Amino acid sequence: MATRPDAEALRTLLARVCREAGVTAAAEVPAGVEVVRRRGPDAAYLFVINHSPHDVSVPAEGTDLLSCATADGGIMVRAGDVAVVREHGTPPADG
Repeated sequence: MATRPDAEALRTLLARVCREAGVTAAAEVPAGVEVVRRRGPDAAYLFVINHSPHDVSVPAEGTDLLSCATADGGIMVRAGDVAVVREHGTPPADG
């Protein structure tokens, strides 16, 4: 890309690139919320960063390692806060 597109053109382009690359969303989330899933050989983690000024609920199944809250279908992430969810079905870390 040799130019700086407007927001709608960039959204369209990125949607196409993601679709062609087989990239799927980790979860449906509100604007201002960043969600990334990382998988390793022993565990999968969902990182949620709420950049918005509002508390949000994000679909998740597992345990938030920062608050020890259990996520059974969703996790509440306060405005400006972070959650790191060890997803169900992954063995606990030693120690």
